[in-house]
Amino acid sequence: MYLAQCEFQQFTHASLAAALAGFGLPSGIFWLYFSGSILLVVGLVKILKDELPQTHGIDKIMPFGRLFLAIPLAVFGTEHFTNTADVAKGVPRWFPAHAFWVYLVGIALIAAALSITVQIQSPLAATLLGAMFFSFVLLIDIPGLMAHPSNRFFWALTLREIAFSGGAVAIIGLLLAARIGRIEGEAPR
Repeated sequence: MYLAQCEFQQFTHASLAAALAGFGLPSGIFWLYFSGSILLVVGLVKILKDELPQTHGIDKIMPFGRLFLAIPLAVFGTEHFTNTADVAKGVPRWFPAHAFWVYLVGIALIAAALSITVQIQSPLAATLLGAMFFSFVLLIDIPGLMAHPSNRFFWALTLREIAFSGGAVAIIGLLLAARIGRIEGEAPR
């Protein structure tokens, strides 16, 4: 009896420590984890409640692809608010009002992440997201890459934003395929 009570007390202290550990994080880091965690919970609830019971076989993993794209988008969008000055350094000099663009892109990333996760206007959000990332590649990354071809940071940014653009295009394809499948699967009237 005493042994079981002692183990329970240790567990209580461990869970209290884990709960308080988040408060020891710097606020900028906390909000990144918070936004990613909130989107993960919302996405898992949506997937487990609405989508997983309707799918079969390998199709059960497809909804998680949207979530794996949306979570980093929400984290990057939140970073635009918590680390504005550093993100604004990436805005081309010929753009006016750097902070405005940083906040606008942050809002766009968070809105796209929510839209793709909960599937409200998600084809539009994925299309705009893909276009935004592709424009970043054309306007920011390729000029930076051409100016500094041996700098691996510019290569990493370029490839990351091409990957996000491709992920958005893949989401569009998935949504269109699902829509076409629903239309073809309907019984004639």
